[in-house]
Amino acid sequence: TPAAPPPAPTPPPYARQPGTHAPYGQGYTTGPAYNTPLPSGYFTPAAAPAPVRRSTGATVALVAVAIAVAIGAGGSVYAFMNHRSGDTSTPDPSASTGDSAGSSAGSSTGSSGDPAGTGDEGAVPEDYLGTWTASLPGERGDSTRKLIIRQGAVGDQVLSLTAEGPLALGATYHCEFTAPLAARPSADEDEPVLIGPSAVSVGRPASSCSPGKSTELTLLPDGTLRRATTGSGESIVYTKAE
Repeated sequence: TPAAPPPAPTPPPYARQPGTHAPYGQGYTTGPAYNTPLPSGYFTPAAAPAPVRRSTGATVALVAVAIAVAIGAGGSVYAFMNHRSGDTSTPDPSASTGDSAGSSAGSSTGSSGDPAGTGDEGAVPEDYLGTWTASLPGERGDSTRKLIIRQGAVGDQVLSLTAEGPLALGATYHCEFTAPLAARPSADEDEPVLIGPSAVSVGRPASSCSPGKSTELTLLPDGTLRRATTGSGESIVYTKAE
């Protein structure tokens, strides 16, 4: 019987050839496990910050502040313009404070003739009618006042005043005023005659003459006439001209 052939040789194990890739899933170095601290010097980019969202309340507050600023600026402009449109002249002390009741009072620019007038419908008591004068001493010299009371009804310009006097550096002032009868005089002779606020009709220089408040006329027992600024007590006593 012939001998059995020898078994075929077993092929050698598969050998990886140089330059070939490792089988799938083998031969690669994996990174550090989850939560494993990174080696020193490893840089991880920081995540971009989330956009800041402005709340509705903050937006409303900013708008309110802007509106308030705008209104405030407008009010300042209005106040500035309103100040410029007013009377900014400053009366000279010789004309305004030298005769607190006089230069503040008005002077009438009525028709020429008898200052007292003879109107039948006049309300001014007869003893008040006529021309009255006063002299006021001052540092620069005396100032004069000429007061004329005319007959008239309530609302008529029954009082006129002319104020003159010295100013600084040898200059002088001349002011004329007018004022109306404010109310019909009382039958009681002790009650004053009420005169309304005065207005400037002539002013040289204009800065030395300013309108005045209401005044009260009172006949004194010695025959003089006191003209007092209502509410202040400031007054000047006049003597009737001959």
